[in-house]
Amino acid sequence: MAGTSAPSEREGIARGCVTVGLIAGLVPLGGLLLLLSFIATVEIDSPDAFAGWRDNLSSLALFPLALSVATLLGALAATLRVSRRVRPLVGVVCGLLLVAACYRAYTIAPMLKCWGHNSIARQADGSYDCADR
Repeated sequence: MAGTSAPSEREGIARGCVTVGLIAGLVPLGGLLLLLSFIATVEIDSPDAFAGWRDNLSSLALFPLALSVATLLGALAATLRVSRRVRPLVGVVCGLLLVAACYRAYTIAPMLKCWGHNSIARQADGSYDCADR
C-alpha cells in the first residue's frame, strides 16, 4: 500500500523523536539546575559586596549541582541513540556545562565544612567561618 510505512520504521521514528525530546529536555534542565546552584550562594561567594554573616545555603547549592550532573550525563547517554550529527553538538554543550559543574564543585567544597551550622561568613583569605545564630 502506497504511503504507509512498516511498523518497525514507525517504531524507529517514534523512538528517535522520544530520544531527541529527552535530550532537548535534559540539557536545559541540567543548565538551570547548575544556575540554581550558583545563585544559592552568590552572597556567600562575594564577601566584598555582602559582608558579614549569611544564611548557610551550601547544602541547598549542593543538591541542584548533583542533579545537574546527573541530568547532563543522562543527556550524554541518550545521544548514543541519536544520529551522529547530533552527538558533537550535545557533547560540546554538555561538556561545557560539566566543566562549569566541576568549577562549582571546586568553589562549594570549602563551604561544606559548615554543613551543620546555620550561618556562614567568608573571610578575606577565602576561608569560611561557621556559627549558629
